[in-house]
Amino acid sequence: MVEKTVEYCVVYGEDLSGQLAAEVRGQQVLVVSDEQLWPRYGGALAALDPLVLMTRTMEEGVLEAENNALPAFDAAIGLGGGMALDIAKYHAWRRGKKLYQYPTAISVDAMFSFPIALRRGGKVVYTGEMFPEKIYCDYAVIRTAPPVLNRCGACDLLSCHTALYDWQLAAQYGGLAMDGKLFAQARAVLQEVIANAEAIYRVDNEAIKMIMEGFRFVAVENLRVGHCCFEEGSEHYFYYCLEALTGKQFMHGKVIGLGILLMSMLQDNEADTIKQVLKTIGVPIAPADMDITADDVGKALLASNSYVREKGYPYSILNHRPVTRQFVERALAVLNDEFGSAGR
Repeated sequence: MVEKTVEYCVVYGEDLSGQLAAEVRGQQVLVVSDEQLWPRYGGALAALDPLVLMTRTMEEGVLEAENNALPAFDAAIGLGGGMALDIAKYHAWRRGKKLYQYPTAISVDAMFSFPIALRRGGKVVYTGEMFPEKIYCDYAVIRTAPPVLNRCGACDLLSCHTALYDWQLAAQYGGLAMDGKLFAQARAVLQEVIANAEAIYRVDNEAIKMIMEGFRFVAVENLRVGHCCFEEGSEHYFYYCLEALTGKQFMHGKVIGLGILLMSMLQDNEADTIKQVLKTIGVPIAPADMDITADDVGKALLASNSYVREKGYPYSILNHRPVTRQFVERALAVLNDEFGSAGR
């Protein structure tokens, strides 16, 4: 099998909107943004007289209708959070046009993720492959986002902690074969997040760049090897189960952080270290912080063994070890005692 490779061009700095505007000047540009973010950050882009599309939904049928109604354009720009970046990806992909990404927070890795995450009948589906010409990481813009958004981005790298454990299990019990070099590289990314927890809490420029480079690593290796088992494991599968049971959508980093803690406990995998890192970074993972109850978390835990088998997810601790009522009681006690009140 021929491995796929991609190189991402990331521009780091401050006040970069003028640089992006210069890059696309003379072209008809589509900007996908948010009603609150466009007036705040449109600036130099607004001077280009672009087509401006505000985010509404990720439902595939709605996006398809939008795309059919759009006038011709030469390039698409995603300006905002994950939804704006994904919708820009979709329209650029459908029209075969260039894409530029200008994230206003680093809560998710949508600026690097090449599949387009749509909703089809309320379920997440991935379609297409779209790679940006450039990603503009404007420190000044990102730092103006609510700090919790940027802190939460670290959880999609901290998830390597539980995912790598699961990958080892899968390799041992007939699942995906181990790649020692990739395992070590992902482990190094994980250790960098842990070592820089205080900087992540402060949302330092260095922490922003570290998270962005971690996102780049995940995207590049995902494309190369065709899977993401080094970064996505039982912590994500628990989240999918919780979302299915509650019918709610969550801030990604919060619910992934919750999954990392719970699954590290189930794995007996340095859960105390993870607990401290989550506290230091400042990611709120109490049920109340996600508008759910402890009972919702308990039900999702008890359902997670059967859920992963039913959905056919890769082998993980949820295939290997049963979630008992005693474990649920212990896990909920830790949540209540350690994370029961919002904030750091």
